[in-house]
Amino acid sequence: MGKVVVIGSNSFSGAHLVNYFLENTDDKVIGISRSKEYDPIFLPYLYKKQRPKNFIFHQLDVNKNLKEIFSILDKEKPEIIINFAAQGEVQHSWEHPDHWFKTNCLGMVNLTNSLKDKKYLKKYIHISTPEVYGSCKGIVKENKNFYNPSTPYASSKAAGDLFLWTLFKIWNFPLIMIRSTNVYGIHQQLYRIMPRTIIYLKKSKKIKLHGGGKAIKSFVHIRDVVEGIFKACIHGDKGELYHLSPDDEGYSIKKIVKLICDRMQFDFEEHTISTQDRIGQDARYIIDSTKARTELNWRPKISIDFGINEMIEWIDENWDQILKQPLKYIHKK
Repeated sequence: MGKVVVIGSNSFSGAHLVNYFLENTDDKVIGISRSKEYDPIFLPYLYKKQRPKNFIFHQLDVNKNLKEIFSILDKEKPEIIINFAAQGEVQHSWEHPDHWFKTNCLGMVNLTNSLKDKKYLKKYIHISTPEVYGSCKGIVKENKNFYNPSTPYASSKAAGDLFLWTLFKIWNFPLIMIRSTNVYGIHQQLYRIMPRTIIYLKKSKKIKLHGGGKAIKSFVHIRDVVEGIFKACIHGDKGELYHLSPDDEGYSIKKIVKLICDRMQFDFEEHTISTQDRIGQDARYIIDSTKARTELNWRPKISIDFGINEMIEWIDENWDQILKQPLKYIHKK
């Protein structure tokens, strides 16, 4: 592919995709994120590794540094851009919804409206979310026209998605959209449910189960997801939406926490407490990934048991360093 740009390369998924490209290609990879690079325990391409020679990082904000970003893009002329940049924490989006719309909608609109005129761009891979569908019954197939968001986060992502489909419709913008279910794995932010549960158990702190943990989530391992995104870069067709999801029917949050408790030999009832449900919590969404499996030859390979064991080992191995990190989401305007 020559040159690839990953916007939001500091994000959990973005950093794993950078690592996937570096491990499987000789492509020059350019990372762009608004924050400086995180501690290597959160960046798989730096974790126990020398800095890759074919990776360049730029600390730039889509909302504030668009001119500088396009200076880099016009110089490098990447054929593929993958955009992970987003305000992504669902619950906190109620506190400052304008911040979520600024990045997930307006920032993305300004970026892609200028990208539509760039002849060097062959594919723009946009990372959306199935949360734009809202709480659903049954298994949801790819649907470009159905939006029923329940939170400011999901609404802001839906608004951005709609603009992108307009760009494709009118300007033949080389859009490929990805929606994957709940992503997990090593190097994940510590406030997410799996690492947080492991850390709380190790610290003898009770784990809060919002709404009793009844919400059903469909968990897919990050390395499976980035392989799917990589295959979309190669085989995906412009104007297509691909779902990436596991083979199972999902797990309740309560079930995931119990699996971790059992694996670590902690009593579930003793170490959990039920609390009020979160505002706008989607009760369930399970998405169909038949299209990705047939058109991209993609299939998830990593089981939930393997993923949980791997994360426990990662946290154990890096425990001293993890203790120095914040366990709560820190909002950046």
